[in-house]
Amino acid sequence: MNIVHLDQREHLLSRVIENPRELILKKAEILLFNEGYSKVSIRRVAKDCEIAVGTIYNYFPGKKELIIELMVNFWIDFFSKIEIEIKSNNDFYFKLKYIMDELSYILKRFKEVWLRNELYSTPDYVKSGMQKHYLHIEKLILIIEEMLKSELNIRNRKIDSGFTTHSIAEFIVMNFISMIQMPCMDYYFFEKILKKLI
Repeated sequence: MNIVHLDQREHLLSRVIENPRELILKKAEILLFNEGYSKVSIRRVAKDCEIAVGTIYNYFPGKKELIIELMVNFWIDFFSKIEIEIKSNNDFYFKLKYIMDELSYILKRFKEVWLRNELYSTPDYVKSGMQKHYLHIEKLILIIEEMLKSELNIRNRKIDSGFTTHSIAEFIVMNFISMIQMPCMDYYFFEKILKKLI
């Protein structure tokens, strides 16, 4: 619980907000997805939260950091959802399709954000934002690699000597991303190729 300052008619009032960071993230998310990246500003988020601009700066140094935090939260939610599916009794290919559909949701939600030139203009973003993004992609590759190992074990199969489970997992994730970016690609054709490969 934190005390947050409310700016009304140039007078500062104090009120207690249970989770100001969560409130800021929720309002920023709504603004980002309803009105787009260009409409997100610290001032606008503060207005929507009914808090002073300075309060937001207590949690986020700027817009970029706020957006990065939103993206990280989406990845955390993504991994929670797919973990439940991975533990289910559904077959390997059903799980892969589920993972791709959930990944599609994230990538489409943040497509506009990831393509913004201003996010790539400074080294600090590359370090913080893209590094986190690539870490999540690598984590997904490792998860799919473990699924693949389990599937091969269940089916008592081995992979052709020219491949590794890691290289096939990378192939799967990179194709997921390609199919999401180019919806004309047929997922089920990709699945047929996988079934021949595995």
